[in-house]
Amino acid sequence: MSEVSVQLDKGLTETDDILVRAREALRILGTPTVVPKNLAVTAPSKLKWKTAAEPDASKATVSRSSNTPLVYTLFCALMILSGLGLVWNGNQVFGPEMYAENGLAPAASAFEQGENYAVFDLNLNIRRLRDIHFSRMTKTPDLVVLGASQWQEAGHDLVKDLKFYNSHVHRDYWQDMLGVSEILVRNHRLPKRMIISLRDNLFTPISARTDYLWETGIPYYQDMADRIGVEKETSWTSLPYQRVKQLFSISMLFDNVTRWYNANELPHASAARQFETLDTLLPDGSIVWSKKHMKLFTQERSKKEALAFAEKRLNDPPKVEARGLEAIDKLLSYLKSQGVTVYLAQTPFNPIFYDRVQGSAYADGLVKIDTLVHGLAAKHGLQVIGGYNPHKVGCVASMYIDAEHANATCLKKIFDQFSALDRAQGGK
Repeated sequence: MSEVSVQLDKGLTETDDILVRAREALRILGTPTVVPKNLAVTAPSKLKWKTAAEPDASKATVSRSSNTPLVYTLFCALMILSGLGLVWNGNQVFGPEMYAENGLAPAASAFEQGENYAVFDLNLNIRRLRDIHFSRMTKTPDLVVLGASQWQEAGHDLVKDLKFYNSHVHRDYWQDMLGVSEILVRNHRLPKRMIISLRDNLFTPISARTDYLWETGIPYYQDMADRIGVEKETSWTSLPYQRVKQLFSISMLFDNVTRWYNANELPHASAARQFETLDTLLPDGSIVWSKKHMKLFTQERSKKEALAFAEKRLNDPPKVEARGLEAIDKLLSYLKSQGVTVYLAQTPFNPIFYDRVQGSAYADGLVKIDTLVHGLAAKHGLQVIGGYNPHKVGCVASMYIDAEHANATCLKKIFDQFSALDRAQGGK
C-alpha cells in the first residue's frame, strides 16, 4: 500500500489520537478504513483549522449511514427482479413450445412444407399453434373439429373426400369454443362444416377449474365474445395467473433445462411420423404418440387409469355455468349466420369408466349435460353425433389409453355417423 499523507488538527501529539483521526478522515473520503501500522503521517508546516463552513465529520457519518438501508433494499430488489427475469427467459428458451410467443412457429413452418413436427410434450401452447397455422393456410378446410384432446388421434384419413382439419385443444372449456372459432374467423378460414364437441366439463366455472392450459386462449375468446355480444369474464377472473406462475417457476426451469440437455432427440421437423421418445404433431392437426408412450399404454395401465379416474368422479358431477351455456348458444347462432353447418358431438368414455360410475352423482350430472347438448341441437336444428355411452357408439376398452382418450378406431365410428348425415344432406 502506498503511503498516505493526512493533515491533522493542532495539538494532536499522541500516536493513538493521530491514528483515530486518520481512520476517520479516510472513512469519510470513502477509502478503506484499515490503516496499516507503517502509515506515514506528516505534520504540515502551516496548520489548517476546521471552520464552521466545513462539514462536520460526525454529521456526514450519520447521513451516509441513514442512506445505507435504502441502497441495500434497492440493490436486493434489483437482484430479485434480475433473477426472475432470468427464470422467465430461461423457461421460454428451454420450453419454447409452451412458453415462447413464437415457440411453435417452426411447427407451422413444417406444416407448410408438408412435414411433421416432433415435440417433447403434447401439453403445449396449442391454441397459439392453431392461430399461426391457420394464418399460413392457403386453403380453407372443408371440415374442422373443435374439441378437447379426446379427438387428438383423429387424422384426415377418417374422413373421405373432404379436406379435414383437427383443431382440438387440450383441456378445453366453453371459452375455447369461442376462441378457436375466433381464430378461424380472423384468419378467413371458417369452413362450411364444423363438428363442435361438448364434453362433460365444458361448462365448468373458472373458480372450479384445476388446470390452466385454457388461459393461453383468453385473448381469442374475448374477441369472439365481443363479436357475438357475450358478456366477458372480468379482467380479474380472466388474468392468466397460473401461466405467469409457471413462467416464474424455478422448478419448472430446472425441469425444462434437465429435459433439454438429457434428451436423445430435440424438437424438429421431419417427414417421419413416429419417433422413439418424441410425440408428433401432424399437418392435419392430429398427433402420433412416441414409441416410448405406446409401450406404456398397456391394457392393464388403461384399466387402472380408468378405475382411478372413476373413483375421483363418483361424487363430483359436472358443473354448469349459465353464462357458458348462453355463450355456446350465441356462438351456434353466429356460425349459422355465417353459413356454417354445425354438428354437435360427444366423445364416448372408456367402458370401464362408464360402467363404474353408473348410479353415482357423476352419472346423474352427465345425464344433465347430455340433456343440455340435445336441447341446444333441437333449438338450432342440429344433429348430434357420437355419445358419452361407449356401448351405443361401439367402442370397447381396448381402444382407450385411459378413461376418456380413445384411438382412431373408436373415433372413426363418430366420423362414420357424420359422413352418413352429411351425405343425406347432400354434402352442403
